[in-house]
Amino acid sequence: MLMLKSHFRVNRAGHLVCGGVDTVELCEEFGTPLYVMDEERIRENYRRFLRAFGRRRRVLLCYALKANSNSAVVRILATEGAGADVSSENELRIALGAGIPGEKMVFNGNLKTEGELRLALKHGVTINIDSFQELEVVGRLAEKTGKEARVSFRINPDVRAPTHPYIATGLRESKFGFDVKSGEALEAYRRAKGMKNVRTVGIHAHIGSQILDPSPFVEEAEKVMEVVAQVRELGIELEFVDLGGGVGIPYRPEEREVDLEELAGRVVSTVERVEREKGMHKHLLVFEPGRYLVGDAGILLARVEYTKERRDLPRWISLDAGMNALIRPALYGAYHHIELANKMNLENDTLTNVAGPLCESADFLGKERLLPRAERGDLAVIFDVGAYGLSMSNQHTAKPRPAMVMVRRGRAALVRRRETFRDLTRLDLLPPWLR
Repeated sequence: MLMLKSHFRVNRAGHLVCGGVDTVELCEEFGTPLYVMDEERIRENYRRFLRAFGRRRRVLLCYALKANSNSAVVRILATEGAGADVSSENELRIALGAGIPGEKMVFNGNLKTEGELRLALKHGVTINIDSFQELEVVGRLAEKTGKEARVSFRINPDVRAPTHPYIATGLRESKFGFDVKSGEALEAYRRAKGMKNVRTVGIHAHIGSQILDPSPFVEEAEKVMEVVAQVRELGIELEFVDLGGGVGIPYRPEEREVDLEELAGRVVSTVERVEREKGMHKHLLVFEPGRYLVGDAGILLARVEYTKERRDLPRWISLDAGMNALIRPALYGAYHHIELANKMNLENDTLTNVAGPLCESADFLGKERLLPRAERGDLAVIFDVGAYGLSMSNQHTAKPRPAMVMVRRGRAALVRRRETFRDLTRLDLLPPWLR
């Protein structure tokens, strides 16, 4: 079943066109495997998300760099006015380099080193505290450096979201956040209130990723706002309410897009109802979309190197990209739609298993897919890889990570070089006794 979203087209030669550029020509110029990001699609996704929430409420969208931290991708979102959700020192540095100021960033994660915390303090980044020990470290560093630490607290609202267990983060048993039910979350706010150089400005929750149903987000908003009201009773007025990210995208042909207008309407109305009932001011709403902004803006192009026939079984084709370039199918059992980019006009009539090049049985990108009959030299396209594709790639069997190009209105430019043998070995050292 052909699944072609609105920002793609097929030209007269039967080739897939992305960002106005023939994907076959892209591979001839830049080689394979090759990641391709569509700049206009990223901007379109950002503006759609901002429009849905922004026309109802004052909001800040902090792009989640974990989805794709490529400098060009982050720069695009910086020019749109996005903030940043960062979870490491290097993500913070990338965001700064792309032009996002520290005051528009939130530093997330259950483990931030003292070095990372110092950098966040230096640039006025809001630190999302995840544990009592982290709060103590932040307080000590703030006092030592003379900086005021802007902090929020990640709470665990115990919302069960319909997603893969590995990307469900809002349950009580999750490693993230302060537990609400036990009173731990309120105790964190009490402790921060009495600390010097610590300014409590917000609250944060994140219930998981790749969620297509608005209902869990509405439940999250309700539970978070209940805590906001309790925090206010402690004499703490919060500046913002951060409901995290997690809005998914359709990966399968039968999946439907999230209705952002419905989602925004239900979430905002929930927040505003609690604010009215409790006599609270209107808080800035913060969201941390990642996948929604860049996921369907990216494709992975890979060359068919070999084919293999199996009687009474699906035909195997082997690509020059596998779980080294895109690990989600092996790690999560995730589905990514696959077509042949040079045979888009042909019928998908051959049951096919799509393998990568690695010596691992888990190294496949799709099984039992209907494709045109693929031959050596054909070009496979794997869709919806702009999020958690290149960012989770690896060097299994010393395979270099792919290059990435950006396309925009018929133009293409390299935004990440393909790794070389030198890149894979430049950090290696021999001990003196082996030289």
